[in-house]
Amino acid sequence: MIAYENGPHVVTWELTRACQLHCRHCRAQAIPRRNPGELALDEMLPVLDDLAQGFSRPPVLVLTGGDPLERPDLDLIIKAARGRGLTVAVAPSVTPNLTPEVIHRWKTLGVHAVSLSIDGPTAEIHDRFRGFRGTFDRSLTIAKAITDEGIALQINTSVGRQTVDQLPLMGDLVRRLGASSWEVFFVIPTGRARLEDALSADEIEKALHWLADWKETFPFRVTTVGAPQWVRILHAHHPEMPPHVIAREARGFAFIDHRGEVYPNGYLPISAGNVRHTPLSRLYRESPLFRSLRDSSRFLGGCGTCDYRDTCGGSRARAYAVTGNPLGADPGCPFAVMADAG
Repeated sequence: MIAYENGPHVVTWELTRACQLHCRHCRAQAIPRRNPGELALDEMLPVLDDLAQGFSRPPVLVLTGGDPLERPDLDLIIKAARGRGLTVAVAPSVTPNLTPEVIHRWKTLGVHAVSLSIDGPTAEIHDRFRGFRGTFDRSLTIAKAITDEGIALQINTSVGRQTVDQLPLMGDLVRRLGASSWEVFFVIPTGRARLEDALSADEIEKALHWLADWKETFPFRVTTVGAPQWVRILHAHHPEMPPHVIAREARGFAFIDHRGEVYPNGYLPISAGNVRHTPLSRLYRESPLFRSLRDSSRFLGGCGTCDYRDTCGGSRARAYAVTGNPLGADPGCPFAVMADAG
């Protein structure tokens, strides 16, 4: 079993909350202008040192927002991270700031991967979800620029009531775009996302089984966010293979917000501390919040009794969003729901 207590596999850093889009589900509830409390570049450098030196295996660093392109010093941040040997990915918003020229510049800076959010297979669906016309067509243009530059392309798709029926067509689109990875985000009711936007446990289960069936035909990696029961689904489809450990909140992931607060992930807004005062490596290993979320013996209800509690553990973010307790049962998993009902 992977020892995620020693260090995260991925650290996502919200450089700013500023963004020109107004996405229906936005976790960050993005704002039009930058917050003056954002970490400055000189405050970020010690954090980058810690990421590079504070773990036996440095994590992948994902630079996100808001829209990271709202920061004029983004290239300097990328250079500083790459100069410390970190693997860097960028998750920009698709706005007029993002051009093929920017993608080329990121290639020269050593960016390993770029992720684009595409939430529907047509302009009508995607643009309605993102709040602006033209973002779908622009996303296709930028996706081609990314693959033309030889940068790994990841497509992120938010799955909720408005988009779940489009998953088969989305899978075909991801294939046509030449992506190396498809990350399927199951909407968690936090930020701008409402409870009625999220799928029920049975609907999530059905979507995951579809993904598992079709995964074999996709020439790219498929991962999920907000649905760690993916490990159970995959094991059901391939019982000959032992279930692998799913990385989730505080276990393989850490999230730094624009002010330096450290969260188990971006969808679980409970802070473990601030990198302005305490190194991330220390917060990840020692904070009571992170330690409790890695200890499956503390999970309640169905998640605490499930055979997959050590490999899955349920979505702690969804448990918190719906029940107010990050250690509670995940209401997005029918196994947890049935166990609680029983």
